[in-house]
Amino acid sequence: MKRVIAIDGPAGSGKGTLARKLASHFGFMYLDTGKLYRAVAYLNKSINETLNLAAREIFDVITNIPDSDLRTAEIGQRASEIAKNTEIRSKMTKIQRDFAELQNGHGFVLDGRDIGTVVFPDAMCKLFITADLKIRAERRLQDLRKNGEKITYDEVLNQLANRDYQDTHREIAPLRCDETYTLIDTTSKTEEESFQECVTEISKKML
Repeated sequence: MKRVIAIDGPAGSGKGTLARKLASHFGFMYLDTGKLYRAVAYLNKSINETLNLAAREIFDVITNIPDSDLRTAEIGQRASEIAKNTEIRSKMTKIQRDFAELQNGHGFVLDGRDIGTVVFPDAMCKLFITADLKIRAERRLQDLRKNGEKITYDEVLNQLANRDYQDTHREIAPLRCDETYTLIDTTSKTEEESFQECVTEISKKML
């Protein structure tokens, strides 16, 4: 069993924030796998060009392009479409696994949609972070407005609902929570309460 904390869940559930805090808490490396797809969406290349991209080129976008430019609603929708492509998804899975191998045995945290089901099914701990759709929409609206986007609550709500459907119904690596995950519902919890619940669950697996 690899020293991997796999964190999956729908958009706006708070999994990214929790993943970063957990990586810092346990002294693990962190990789936001959704950003890999957003980076590819940002580059906006053809399928063939994307398949020929080196991992370095994708990580260069993540490193050098402002986060606000990668977190727009448009990029998010495009990334979701890209994630449906079998060949691109296989390429991203390889990049994620290679990232883990480069850590020389150190623990690491990855968050995304299929980390615990496809990328690292043998992960030490699997957390599925979720929240009510309306709450997620409110959170995402705040984030987008902080980035200067002019968007309404209803638009965000519809985008998230569509994203949920796409993520859970795609043929390859759909978002799903099975019995191997610990479900963490952040709907009525503060960030700190959710964080402490995650720490408790991970600590159990590390015993």
